[in-house]
Amino acid sequence: RAEIGAKANAAEALLPGGPWATVLYRDDELTNDRGLREFRAEFDVPVWLRGERGAALASALTEGERLEAEITYRRLQVAKRVRDSYWAVEDARARIAVAERRRASASRLAQSQKGQTAAGQTELIESKLATAEARDADAELAGLRAELEEALIAFRVLTGVEPPRKFRELEAAMPPLHPRIDLRRRATEKAAADEALAWTVDRERPSVGVFSWNVDAPGLEPNANTIGVRARIPFAYDGVNQPKRAAAAAEVVAAEEELALAEREIAGETAQMRVRLEGARRRLTALEARRADLASVVDLTQAAQEAGQTPLNDLIRARLQLYEADLARATARVAIERARSDVNHALGLEP
Repeated sequence: RAEIGAKANAAEALLPGGPWATVLYRDDELTNDRGLREFRAEFDVPVWLRGERGAALASALTEGERLEAEITYRRLQVAKRVRDSYWAVEDARARIAVAERRRASASRLAQSQKGQTAAGQTELIESKLATAEARDADAELAGLRAELEEALIAFRVLTGVEPPRKFRELEAAMPPLHPRIDLRRRATEKAAADEALAWTVDRERPSVGVFSWNVDAPGLEPNANTIGVRARIPFAYDGVNQPKRAAAAAEVVAAEEELALAEREIAGETAQMRVRLEGARRRLTALEARRADLASVVDLTQAAQEAGQTPLNDLIRARLQLYEADLARATARVAIERARSDVNHALGLEP
């Protein structure tokens, strides 16, 4: 911003560049020593080319607009990283909650089987099976807790703060323009302004100056002084201008193509994210039904096992299937919220 402000101030300045002074002195003391003494002093200032000041100011202003658009777009990119990091934490939390319920259930079953084995009501093998199931639940929970800690560390490194306990994307109004498209449009305007500047500045800047000439030589009036005005008028040269103009025109074409690509990609990404969100919702509905069926299977299997009609291994297998269904349901719920975040990101909304 400071650089762009300096460019804008320079475009509005009185002169396009700094003035300069020239001082010259010569004599013939070391040659024929006829008494020649000459002294010149000149002061010159550059002059704006026709249209240069306006073109330079337009280039600076469009660069400022492009910079602000880039800042907004980069904020959205940072928001995407924060969103992804947060949902990784939330996914780990959801799976841990399910794993803790499994461990509690497995621990109660193991304790029950130990008591029944001690009373001689069940065989030792069933107690061992229940204990093994409890230990498997402990191992699963330990692994998930490690994953959560990794996700928490990643979030802290990225943001410097702890992740919130709850977060939900809100339905927000569409921005007038996606930050990426706005950036590409501003970049196109900047390229066009630079092209106009390349056509305007087609030669060196002219200059105007004044000079004083003092000569002391044989045959002349002693210390004769002369004051004059000098104008320097450069001319355009295609050998210099054509490469600059061709490069500026190429930048315009590239900026326009990047804008068109951004519009296509954003439209496609938004459609993809909406399809993903709808798919996540449908998947959760199916998983809810599957979980309800497996819960009924667990209830029936447990009743049969308590009545001695089915082995404990069948109950453990049914509980494991129910745990996997609970785990899938929990991750599916997080996937819906993550998909909603992805839709908002595709639309250009910050969280």
